[in-house]
Amino acid sequence: MHRLGLSTRAESRSVIVAIEGELDIATADDLREHVQQAMDEHGPWLILDLSALDFMDSSGLNVIISTYRSVREAGGSLSLAALNERVTKVVRLFGLHRQVPVHQNVTAAVSAMDALEAKSQAG
Repeated sequence: MHRLGLSTRAESRSVIVAIEGELDIATADDLREHVQQAMDEHGPWLILDLSALDFMDSSGLNVIISTYRSVREAGGSLSLAALNERVTKVVRLFGLHRQVPVHQNVTAAVSAMDALEAKSQAG
């Protein structure tokens, strides 16, 4: 049985979606719907907290890529935070880290997102 835990919280000006479990073909649509709802409620400055993500396949990557496009179209940004070694390998294999900023932890991602959003608003 595939299990995916999702939770959302706002911190500073960002919305953080924590993803727990396995992100694969059986759970990718759950993440897609959850992220869209989070963006509708909190805006397009999105951080995906992957600290509790055990596994991600190409279906999960596709959701992250489509989320990246959605936040960019809405004038926001996407960051990934706290990737474990297995998820980091997948992200690097597909070159996603070249498009989407990857941070050691959520705190660093929030700080970077705050600076990026402030620059965007000033600019």
